[in-house]
Amino acid sequence: MIMSKKSGFLFLVIAVFLSFPGNALQANEKPQDAMDRVRVFSIKILEKSLQSENVFIRSAAARAAGESEYSGLIPFLKKAAKDSYHTTRLFALQGIKKISLDEARAISIHMSRDPNIWVRGAAIEMLGELGDGASGNIIQPHLKSPDRTVRYAAAGALFKLGDENQLDVLLDGLKGGSSIDRYQAIGYLGKLNSEKVIPYLEGLLNGSEDEIIFYSLKAIGKKVDKGMLPRLLNLTKHTNPSLRYQSALTLGELRGTSGLKALRSLCSDQDGMVRLSAAVALVRKGSSYCREVFLDTIKDADYGIRSTTARILGELEIQSREQLLSIALMDKNIRVRTSATRAVGMMGGARAFPLLLSKLEDSQEVVRTYAAGNIIKLMK
Repeated sequence: MIMSKKSGFLFLVIAVFLSFPGNALQANEKPQDAMDRVRVFSIKILEKSLQSENVFIRSAAARAAGESEYSGLIPFLKKAAKDSYHTTRLFALQGIKKISLDEARAISIHMSRDPNIWVRGAAIEMLGELGDGASGNIIQPHLKSPDRTVRYAAAGALFKLGDENQLDVLLDGLKGGSSIDRYQAIGYLGKLNSEKVIPYLEGLLNGSEDEIIFYSLKAIGKKVDKGMLPRLLNLTKHTNPSLRYQSALTLGELRGTSGLKALRSLCSDQDGMVRLSAAVALVRKGSSYCREVFLDTIKDADYGIRSTTARILGELEIQSREQLLSIALMDKNIRVRTSATRAVGMMGGARAFPLLLSKLEDSQEVVRTYAAGNIIKLMK
């Protein structure tokens, strides 16, 4: 008998899950029932994590539940949205948006009054993305907030709702204050899907402050055009490695062969993050050059580079991705294993299941939590 792709997938999941102690197949249990047991098992992990005294574990539970994209976890996320820790509330808000836009709009109205400025700003920003004609009345008063983050969020949200005059609020934010203050304005400009912001962001690349140039490159992102190529090529030779790696990533967003020579040169850069960014950019351009960099950076002595490599592999479809993530899943550093677990969930497919199921027994609760959320996602 030829087994269907779906049936093979189910049996693979069940076989790995039932290999865990205490999960033996029950008499007359159907494959779907066993699958439901996997889901219940995973949800219990999330529920336990949300009850943790450790605020970072609770935040992980909220983020993992959102990553599951499972509608059955909406009540769970609503509970997380009332947590005492602001990051848990923020992740719950962002997670609900991945599951239900109606629920996200309703909760963002409530959280636009959150005591934490970052949560409040995120809720206001979401109202600009999901709002209807009445949302402007909710957002408008926040333009007078004493908090810069909230004012910029309100201006950006109103711009998205059609009030383009609010662009001036963000542009004024570029003119003074510390680089961190200006970064906030730059960040919100980058989130506006409008060609009007491009000249302002491009102009910032000609400044003398490395931090502002870095933030501007991030904000430009996919909005880059070939007119920026000469400046980007110059930045790939900058003494500051942060500017080299961010300019490499931006070059990767340009269509065609523009910047290929510079990117290939950066594959041998002395800085690990620069090499990784160049390799990522080349993949995005469809080039097979520089793939060996991923194996080097997934084993780098710096756990930050290993973690970043694992995270990025979740987005890149390369032939060796599964093998590279398998290495990261066994890393001694919890941050690397966490990034790898989430990346496997992003990778998806039948091959992701045994990798994630193995992480349900990881020594660290945060890793088990993300494994549980992403297993639920794969069973949708």
